[in-house]
Amino acid sequence: MTASYRAPDIPAELITPVLVRDELLKCFESANWEFARLMHQPTTDEALRNQVKSFVDDIFQRCGVSFNDPTKAGIKTAIDTCKKNAEALMGPQGSEIIRHHYEEMMKLVEKLED
Repeated sequence: MTASYRAPDIPAELITPVLVRDELLKCFESANWEFARLMHQPTTDEALRNQVKSFVDDIFQRCGVSFNDPTKAGIKTAIDTCKKNAEALMGPQGSEIIRHHYEEMMKLVEKLED
């Protein structure tokens, strides 16, 4: 993966919680690739994808949010938790990566119906 994540430009009426959850996985994968490059940590596509899926699934569980039947509020809670964890882990050196990915995800979350 080489390019930083960009939220797809999809009309609000086509955006569902499941789509946003799936985009969160893509977004988190992108951010983790950037973190790995920043920290000079080699990884493979498969290893990173599995790690991200496991981490995001765990975050949803810890937040009491359904991964299989997510809601807007649940997704927002999970994203905010991911952001806080990333900030604590990466510190100032990861702040721009975190800011970018958070803003991209919020473009989709804001289009979800309450």
